[in-house]
Amino acid sequence: MVLRFGETLPDEAKAAVERQLSVTASRTVEGAWAWLPDTAEGSRVHYRPRSYWPAHTRVHVRGALRGLDLGGGTYVTDDLDRTFTVGRSQVVKADTRSHAIVVVRDGAEVARYDASYGLESDPRRVTRSGVHVVMAKSEKVLMSNPDYGYVDEPQFWAVRISNNGEFIHANPASSWAQGNRNVSHGCINLSTRDAKEFFASAVFGDPVEVTGSSQPLTAADGDLYDWSIPWDEWRSLSALS
Repeated sequence: MVLRFGETLPDEAKAAVERQLSVTASRTVEGAWAWLPDTAEGSRVHYRPRSYWPAHTRVHVRGALRGLDLGGGTYVTDDLDRTFTVGRSQVVKADTRSHAIVVVRDGAEVARYDASYGLESDPRRVTRSGVHVVMAKSEKVLMSNPDYGYVDEPQFWAVRISNNGEFIHANPASSWAQGNRNVSHGCINLSTRDAKEFFASAVFGDPVEVTGSSQPLTAADGDLYDWSIPWDEWRSLSALS
């Protein structure tokens, strides 16, 4: 869960906001709020459990925020009240050394696809190690990287897993390498058939656990790197710690 503010909040306002936030769930889950580094959009506080949400958990988040003084003459205009239900469990195991991805649903392997990851010899092309999450899906994406000679190149059955340009998508041009070599520009390349099948199964928030590469997933790779932060460090990012 992510709560964004239109401006950078002082520490006392962050603490005041966090005191008003509560999360309840249909199952016992240990979780915590963390204020991640401010971005151009202003301050943001994220909530995550210590471990992945149990499948089918119903979650209610509330914030008695209306009228809260954020400083500088700014006040919150609305309370927060949202409920959602977590879907089935699906985790992608993506070991770059295996040249494959494995899809694990509700604890059982349901698919294994030959893959090609980012070229390891170029740090700018390495698929980052760390827990990514599915952020978006599109049947067609125009990809550009002028430094490597391509602009608005269409790619299909694309599942975004970070804000640094990493997708799991179809790429027939690398079919010769899928299953035996890593040659991509950072994405995880699959065959068209496999990419289309994976695309149909992926849901926003699904973890994609990339391991085996030389470069870690960090804040420089976008907003959703929550699961790559160790739990004790995560708790220390609370405004109330």
